[in-house]
Amino acid sequence: MSEIKQLYQQLLPTGGFLLDNGNSKTEENQFCYALSPDKGKGVFWQYFFENMFEITKQDFYFFEDFFLESPEPEFLAVQYYSSVSGEEFHPYYQLSPNSLRAYIGGSQKTYRAVYHKNVPIRSVSISIMPDFYNRYLKERLGGEYIDPRNAFKKMVLGVDFPQLVALLKQIQSYSGSGMSAKLFYEGKVLEALALIMEEAKRNQDRKNKIRITKEDEENLNAVADYLDHHYSFPVSLEQLSKIAYMGTTKLKTTFRELFGCNISDYIIRKRMEQAQHLLIGTELSVAEIAQAVGYERADSFSRQFQRTTGLLPREYRNLITKE
Repeated sequence: MSEIKQLYQQLLPTGGFLLDNGNSKTEENQFCYALSPDKGKGVFWQYFFENMFEITKQDFYFFEDFFLESPEPEFLAVQYYSSVSGEEFHPYYQLSPNSLRAYIGGSQKTYRAVYHKNVPIRSVSISIMPDFYNRYLKERLGGEYIDPRNAFKKMVLGVDFPQLVALLKQIQSYSGSGMSAKLFYEGKVLEALALIMEEAKRNQDRKNKIRITKEDEENLNAVADYLDHHYSFPVSLEQLSKIAYMGTTKLKTTFRELFGCNISDYIIRKRMEQAQHLLIGTELSVAEIAQAVGYERADSFSRQFQRTTGLLPREYRNLITKE
């Protein structure tokens, strides 16, 4: 039994998931877990291919905030969330809908995250194990083999990667079994790896053309720190250029390279993160929260919040706070 399979078999019951024998095909390594009625509602589905890779599909929500703490065996994973609300820790990252995440397990790391109650967690993921990328790929590619771990390290968190998202959505909608499932999933895993490695090469080529010195990186981090504390105020590009000690063109190019998004998107992300905290932890009105995070008009704030989370602010607050 693979280490990751054994880990899931320990963690899922702890989280309130019970094996649904009626919807599982254990002889084909397809497992469906239903969330206990006292914990929440929905299912967690898995497909294992020997010790090579694993596919998961999640569609459930918890009645109470759920804190997850789990050791991370050695693996590589990519996951697409169509719906989620929560935070990962160490390093901190706010989970949001329509986002793509890359993970590199191992090194005795511990994964920690909190998932907010009543908000559906809908996602699809591919996890590949060392037997796949250390043995199978080496044997298949021979002298052309490139360690995919390097490509995963170069993936930017939350990156815009429509081809990979489309592939993961194909996996999410597939429901085959038997030999067809084996061929389909193996093909999609190889296709996903090809996309990730091609994107890593493009990013490296682009990075080679854009030279970011250690001094540049320190100055860009100063810009990010400034935005972290001034996201609710009007900030001009000229002002940020002075903080960065570089021209506006270089600032825009190097900021995107270092942080994986442009300056405007970075500000929006910070505003939406704070708005979610205010909606959960305060009784401020939507209009008051809009002003607190830098929007003059509540309707503009609401539209942006819906684009980011998939929900209007009031809908988000009602889901999170309902008993």
